[in-house]
Amino acid sequence: MELSSLELSYIVNYVNFKLKSGGYYVSQINAITKDSLALKFHHSSEQDILLAISTKGMWVTKMLFKQVEENDLVKNARNQLERARIISIQQLDSERIAILKFEHRDNQIQYLICEFFGQGNIIICDESMKIISILNTLEVRHRTLRSGLKYAPPPSYGSDIFKISIEEFKTKYQNEIKNLEITRWLGRVISLPKKFVEEILFRSQINENRKIKEITNNELEVIFTNTKNLVDEVISETKHSPIVILDAENIPIDASHVVLKKMEDYNIKPAPSFMEALDEVLCNDIITIGKKIHTVELDKRISILEHDLQEQDKAKQRVLSKSNAIRNLAADLMNISIYDPVAFNALLNEHSSNLVIEKGRKYLYIVEEQIPLDENLRKVSSLLYERAKEMERGSETIDKARIKILDEMQELRKKTTIAETKIKLKEQKTKEWFERYRWFVTSNGLLVIGGRDASSNSAIIRKHMTDQDLVFHAEIHGSPFFLIKNIGLDSVEGTSSTTTNNQSILETAIATVTFSRGWKEGLSSADAYWVYPNQVKKGAPTGQFLPKGSFVIEGKRNFVKALELKLSIGVTKDNDGYKLICGPVDSIKLKSIIYLIIVPGGIDPMNAAKKIKSELITNSQNMDDDLTEFLKRMSLDDVIRILPSGKIKITSSAKGTLYGNL
Repeated sequence: MELSSLELSYIVNYVNFKLKSGGYYVSQINAITKDSLALKFHHSSEQDILLAISTKGMWVTKMLFKQVEENDLVKNARNQLERARIISIQQLDSERIAILKFEHRDNQIQYLICEFFGQGNIIICDESMKIISILNTLEVRHRTLRSGLKYAPPPSYGSDIFKISIEEFKTKYQNEIKNLEITRWLGRVISLPKKFVEEILFRSQINENRKIKEITNNELEVIFTNTKNLVDEVISETKHSPIVILDAENIPIDASHVVLKKMEDYNIKPAPSFMEALDEVLCNDIITIGKKIHTVELDKRISILEHDLQEQDKAKQRVLSKSNAIRNLAADLMNISIYDPVAFNALLNEHSSNLVIEKGRKYLYIVEEQIPLDENLRKVSSLLYERAKEMERGSETIDKARIKILDEMQELRKKTTIAETKIKLKEQKTKEWFERYRWFVTSNGLLVIGGRDASSNSAIIRKHMTDQDLVFHAEIHGSPFFLIKNIGLDSVEGTSSTTTNNQSILETAIATVTFSRGWKEGLSSADAYWVYPNQVKKGAPTGQFLPKGSFVIEGKRNFVKALELKLSIGVTKDNDGYKLICGPVDSIKLKSIIYLIIVPGGIDPMNAAKKIKSELITNSQNMDDDLTEFLKRMSLDDVIRILPSGKIKITSSAKGTLYGNL
């Protein structure tokens, strides 16, 4: 499927709507194929956005791609764009060009330019539009693109479909060759694919084969109106009835916002949304192209070996044919007891053989082989038999070489199968609402959520606190709020060490102090307290001001003292697959396959994340290939996201309770 300028406009509007809250940044960049990648945009309190970009198009995807390789495109994109904030996505006029604008923490601006025509291109530019990195260098008459040069867009051939007026439309008509077909003229003016041009003419009730000179002024106005209506339909979802078009094998090959006239007889199926239809089709394109890219070299080598195999078979047939001819002549010579020149010459003619003389010596010549001739015909027959045996032994050598070729072909076909399965995708599971925050599940099975910053602190109290929760805060400035969800307050009153709630309260208190500023300050222990929801006042007292994420606590505070600052990072598994979790040691150990224990101090979060990832991968060896693959694909940003703020020291690692369930 080729992405049109209309479909690109829809995608740009769709993504910008998703980004409207601001605050999204690039948390992860993965390679899909050598000319396509996936950018993960993360937000502290909104749903992540996964944007797939290839030389064929750009779209929001629900699919998780298995990364197949590291390549220069992805390395450069990571170096330049990872951790940068996405500002906007714009379409260049009505061209099939999208420009993504990013801003780094030092206010440095960079652009990712995606061209979806010709062979396509993905280009990274600095603030002055100087090319830093480019997928496909280009040197043609009207422009040159390579690193170090300033980016230059292609010359525009058609009118801007979004801005064209009826006056410009008519001027284009008046200046055109009158014998040109209306289909070709309209496609040239509005630069849209054939399916849209045909639909516009169908809606205008104008035959596609008519010439420009046959079109009246009224018909021209009808064409213009239907063109504008179609543009509005595609870029706005209000009139969408999206479909996926399938080929004879039910492979998705195209997507449409509605069933166009030319598609009525196609094999189609409805889609939940136009973006999801595009996702299905373009993801299939990526897989198909990716498989071809990965297997093309292997296929070439297999083709060469198949040719060699055919030549070996021909050689063997030639050898055996010669051997049989020589054996037959040898057998007939054995039957001649007395040399008779007439009978001898007749026998040679019968076997397509003859006598040759070289340097005064006679030879028997048969199937390109020369055998010394002797008056003793039995001796000549014996020499012929010996030569036939030598040739048959040679055919055995050909057989051995043939076996080697077959073995090599089988090995290459195995590699082809592996290469074809490297590009995999599965539907990205929608994250649970609580995964936007710090979270864990206590040993007693209760969900706990906590704030990451002032914004999420505020959201936890204002949006998610209910009458059946307990609220936690540390006795430290800059502490997050934590909630134990649905603990059941009737059983909390008078909590003692013998109640089932006590362990959940202890674990949540530990989480509250460890994710507070106490970790960054290197404290070994701190105090936390819990209160009931009705003690938390969301408004400031009269005449006072509360900073964002702060609340007034009234009444008695129930302290949990001298809590050790120690956390565990583990890998758990549920129906959605593997997840990285972080929380108090007892709860994480119980719900993990493998886990590490960390304390304040040691190394900075980035290096700690690298070490944590490395140790988890090492500990997962010989457990489960899917687990190891999950850990290898896990980005460092995913690790950093669950860590407390400050330096980190890994003290130990072990297998968790869930290890026995693998």
